[in-house]
Amino acid sequence: MHWMRWLGGFCVIAALGSGIAAARRPGAASKPQTPVGTWKLVTAKANGKAVDIPAGTTVLKHVTPTDFVFVYYTQQGLITVAGGGHYTYDGTRYAESVEYGVGEGMAPYIGKTQAFTLRIADGRWYQSGTETDGTAVEEVWELARSAQHPADH
Repeated sequence: MHWMRWLGGFCVIAALGSGIAAARRPGAASKPQTPVGTWKLVTAKANGKAVDIPAGTTVLKHVTPTDFVFVYYTQQGLITVAGGGHYTYDGTRYAESVEYGVGEGMAPYIGKTQAFTLRIADGRWYQSGTETDGTAVEEVWELARSAQHPADH
């Protein structure tokens, strides 16, 4: 019976020690924020000039742990442009492999991967890079909804 108390105490100490070691592990606090959630486009530039989004149009990007889809839709709820596919993200580099799309201007992107630098901070997504057609883009998105807080926005 004495050995069972000793083993139980040992397990508690080992568990506490593991938790403390994990908390002290370098980089544990600096884990990159996830892109998973629903994002609303705030601003966009192409080759340094503001992109003109038609009045009354909303642009959303829905990101799951493996895939993304973006949609442009009108006040009436009609989708005018949409596309999506698989993405990768390593904490600073974000790449979208466009597998499908519909609407004006989507055809040249299907089957191509667009790679960007991505920074997520304070509920904002800052994306920049050069698309496969040579267009330099800068986009700022704001978090509309996240898996952790679906009703926040």
